[in-house]
Amino acid sequence: MAIIQTIRTRAGVLLMVVVGAALFAFIMGDLLTSGSSLNRKSQTVVAEINNKKVGYQEYQKILTYLENISKSQYQVTTLNEEMYERIRTQAWQDILQEYVLTRELDKLGIAVPDEEFSDLVQGQDPHPYIKQLFQNPETGTIDRLQLTNFIRRIGELPESQKLMWSYYENLITKERLFNKYQTLIRKGLYVNKLQAEERGIEMNTAVDFSFTQKPYTAISDSTISVNEADLKTYYKIHKEQYKQEETRNLMYVAIEVVPFERDFLDAENWVKDILPDFKEVEDVRQFVNFNSPPYNPANYKKGELPDTLDEFMFNAEIGDVYGPYFEDNAYKIAKLAEINYLPDSVRVSHIMLPVDQNNIMQMQTLADSLAELATKGYSFSTLVEQNSADISAGPGGDIGWIKENNNAYTQMFIDSCFYAEKEDVKITYNENSLHIVKITDKSKPVKKVQVGIIYREVEPGGQTDQHFYTKAVEFASSVHSVEDFETVAKNKNLTLVPVYDINPMDNNVQGLEQSRSIVHWAFKAEEGELMKDIKNYGGKYVVAMVTKVNNKGYTPLEDIEENIKAEVIKQKKAELIIDEINNTDAASIDELAEKLGFGVESATGIRFTTYSLPNAGREPKVIAAAISIEVNTLSEPIAGENGVYVIYVDNKNEEGAQYNNEAYFKNNIESSYKARANRSAYETLIDMANIKDNRVKFF
Repeated sequence: MAIIQTIRTRAGVLLMVVVGAALFAFIMGDLLTSGSSLNRKSQTVVAEINNKKVGYQEYQKILTYLENISKSQYQVTTLNEEMYERIRTQAWQDILQEYVLTRELDKLGIAVPDEEFSDLVQGQDPHPYIKQLFQNPETGTIDRLQLTNFIRRIGELPESQKLMWSYYENLITKERLFNKYQTLIRKGLYVNKLQAEERGIEMNTAVDFSFTQKPYTAISDSTISVNEADLKTYYKIHKEQYKQEETRNLMYVAIEVVPFERDFLDAENWVKDILPDFKEVEDVRQFVNFNSPPYNPANYKKGELPDTLDEFMFNAEIGDVYGPYFEDNAYKIAKLAEINYLPDSVRVSHIMLPVDQNNIMQMQTLADSLAELATKGYSFSTLVEQNSADISAGPGGDIGWIKENNNAYTQMFIDSCFYAEKEDVKITYNENSLHIVKITDKSKPVKKVQVGIIYREVEPGGQTDQHFYTKAVEFASSVHSVEDFETVAKNKNLTLVPVYDINPMDNNVQGLEQSRSIVHWAFKAEEGELMKDIKNYGGKYVVAMVTKVNNKGYTPLEDIEENIKAEVIKQKKAELIIDEINNTDAASIDELAEKLGFGVESATGIRFTTYSLPNAGREPKVIAAAISIEVNTLSEPIAGENGVYVIYVDNKNEEGAQYNNEAYFKNNIESSYKARANRSAYETLIDMANIKDNRVKFF
């Protein structure tokens, strides 16, 4: 029935043998090599969440369900890779919700009773999904009669339609449950009087201060001694900063498959062979459609065709042929198919009626009625005002002057306008909409031509493809280590591409199209392992090697030694500068600056929320110190981001800093709490779930 169409629009034997053989080999190999039922079971575990195992069959069941939903929604029998990637991601999110959020909701007693769900579907204010699915296209409001009839007949629907409806039921229920959970979290966040008062001081206090600094760059790195013990001590103290997820580094060479001279000759000869038939044929449109990409029915005026064709076609007679010629990596022949005298542009007013598979008959009937009224002289402007969905059109539905070669409109829409007379009213279609158009003005007719073009792109043939595949195989056979990979690539003048921190569920490797299979391989491979299965990715044969296996946990010290060394050097420089400042016995900021050999800078109107200091950059420790110390006080040395600072607060403006607006500051903090709750509550549950994601082993 109609509503199901709304739901849909919105929201090989050899293959079986190959897959079956692969699965058989996998299972038999496991039986023969492991001999352990526990090991065999672990090889079917897609993930572990909250110490519970998610089996491959469970994950596959969800994938199949979502696959069927997508096929029904888009009315296709197969899904492309992009769609599969999307449903794999959705399946994972569904599993996380089931094993993480649902468990939490059960513990808290959060549920959606039948009465509440019924109200979400049929109550006074239904869920937005219901409003969208059962919207009356004429009024924009929910069609209660249609909704009631649909609910009453659910049991009579085909299974595929029941599946779509159950999908929407699940979406509505899940959204309601999550909203309840977020509300519970938000309501549990309380802001007291002291917090509001502190926020008031932070937001209202502003300070003016002077500061001097000695930058770390004033001391040469070469004068600082750093030993292994220093690095280990720093690493131990700051270890939590160096957590990492499981990733892989790899490098690859991509050997592009490009056409050889024989491929150019093949394309040229094909065009030459078809040329005699093209010259003789009368039905140019049909001949082009049968032998080449579709015929383009556009009418071109002088100057709109490519330079290679323009002069010839506007001096030719119907049936004259130009070519063969080479353009845009293709050999082409072109034939003058039609000469028409048409306006360069027309001015159009229209009534737009949105259509889908639910309302097409209803809208067609409405369009017929409106066109008849307009033809009989009824005010077109009034009809536009009462019926058109195009809010961007001008008065009376005016969409201005349009040219024939306009990509914003379908060819049917264009033809209806350009082959009509002034004041004609026509019914036509554009994408997802039906239009009653009125031609309000036309420019002077000019000569235009239609051209039929036959072409054959130059593509690598089978021999050419084999040549480049052999090159890739030869490269791979010469490589036995990371050093070999780099050396051989250099000797063969191949560009080596390093890729860092590939995540298990990345869909592609940087620079390569549809390369998920490389990611899948990389997470099974050992460090230094070469990919033996050489494939073509977007016209390139790729040879790859894993250069680094980064396991989940803490980044090893040796991997970040240089970064840590830089931090230790900065730390030691700070200690030296602080000792130097403490030994100056300076009585003022000016005296200290003179002894250090650096000037005094000023900062005015600095608040706790200020991001950076003038002429100093981002220095949160300095700003915090300036807010907290007393006026007319010389601070202790402050080790900042870029150097060591000493500050002197000249003035502190605390007007309004007194606690005088509890409600305002409470609301200010509560707003930030709510934003964090909406964003972080579920993420925190995920972080606490101790998730072990094994999907990369299967997909």
